[in-house]
Amino acid sequence: MDTPTLSVIIPAWNEEKRVGTAIESLKRAADVYRRERGAIAEIIVVDNNSTDRTAAVAREHGARVVFEPVNNIGKARNAGARAARGKYIAFCDADNQVTENLLVLIHDHLEDPKIAGGGTWIEPAQRNLKINFFYFIWGIYVRCSGVGVGMMHARKDDFWSFGGFDETIYAAEDVQLAYDLKKLGRPRGQKFELIKRGWIITSTRKIDQTPLLTMLAKLIGFGFGLQKKIRSKQYCEHWYEKAAR
Repeated sequence: MDTPTLSVIIPAWNEEKRVGTAIESLKRAADVYRRERGAIAEIIVVDNNSTDRTAAVAREHGARVVFEPVNNIGKARNAGARAARGKYIAFCDADNQVTENLLVLIHDHLEDPKIAGGGTWIEPAQRNLKINFFYFIWGIYVRCSGVGVGMMHARKDDFWSFGGFDETIYAAEDVQLAYDLKKLGRPRGQKFELIKRGWIITSTRKIDQTPLLTMLAKLIGFGFGLQKKIRSKQYCEHWYEKAAR
């Protein structure tokens, strides 16, 4: 069996309705990657203690499946990274699709010695006033902080040099990873950078399910004692109380 260069990891909890679509999107991008770079991408789904057919659906669509029994997004992502055979790793959510050029762009990004790691541009699958408001606020944060998320990617050795995802965090673990990569690269003259010529198309289901006032309260609340709140499962219960529909 040929060794993959890039491992794409999908954490999934009760995602039987969506994970197949995500895998098929990645498979199309993997075909382009093989054709244009002569390299292989593997797709790993981490079944994060699902009670539905998530694991079975993932296997039916050709993904490798590993199991993480503890419902924690950082643990699930790290479980996938431990199983990864590629020297490059990237993380994709189960409700995402990707542009067909994205794996090629991630590969080229990580081949660049000036890059410590990165994320990608995000395009919501639909738009309305509430969604536009959320992404407007997010855009301000990205511009001011110099970090972002999307399909996070890094060299596997670099990822494990600081322990991977922080497993004490229940939300915004991808933002913390961006800061960790930025910190890692600074003394080496490397930067964290978002890919903008390819992107993920993401479901807006969490925004759709969250009343605007609740969303505002959470966003404002994170602004006060952020590090403590992202480590509180109770405060982050919206991400854990049920699988998003």
